[in-house]
Amino acid sequence: MKFDFLIPYIQYIVYVLIGLILLYLRTLVKERAKIRVLRKKNKLLTEETEEIKSKYNKEIEIIKKEHLLDIEKRKYQYESKKEQYINFFKLLDNFNTDSNVIAQEKMIPIIEEFNRNYLNAANRNNKRGETNATTVMSKKVQKLMFESNKELSRIKQETNTIRIIASDSILKTLNLLELAYDRSFEESSKMMKDLQIQMMTNDQEGMKRSQREMQEIANAILKFKNDLIQQMRIELNEI
Repeated sequence: MKFDFLIPYIQYIVYVLIGLILLYLRTLVKERAKIRVLRKKNKLLTEETEEIKSKYNKEIEIIKKEHLLDIEKRKYQYESKKEQYINFFKLLDNFNTDSNVIAQEKMIPIIEEFNRNYLNAANRNNKRGETNATTVMSKKVQKLMFESNKELSRIKQETNTIRIIASDSILKTLNLLELAYDRSFEESSKMMKDLQIQMMTNDQEGMKRSQREMQEIANAILKFKNDLIQQMRIELNEI
């Protein structure tokens, strides 16, 4: 088959082929350039992703450490406060127990001894014996009050320790409880002084009045203790 008829068009055909080749090469270069750009972008994106991931992981580790530290801190605070609160109430219970012992086991024999000695002296019209009975009772009562005051001082010292860690509501109740104990001690001292005269004059009404006053103070102390227990439980639960 002869292609002589194409000879006049060969020049144009060559131009078209060259144009197509150049267009292809141009397109190829552009595509390769795009691919290089995309690869570069992908590389940068990968690096940024890794950097973000690394930063995120570091932040997570920091948060975990802070969280664990906060948990340990709260645990320490809880255990520390709980221990101090328990010790404080043990001291209060011991003080109340000792006070009951003083009132029942120690005070009653002193009163019975006073009654016996004073009545014997009075029956014999022995003023010196009456005075001696009163003096002996006063000294023994003073000794008991001194012992009670020592225990009360221990409670105040422990209260000062609690004040360092306690909330405002607990501090307020602690102040009320301390005032109630102070009043209890003052009224007890007054009652012991009045008791001698009341016994010598057989002032039953005066004795009952003193007992009522002491009972009111005891009720106030019990109320403040219960309030304190409730407040401390709430505070521990909030840690």
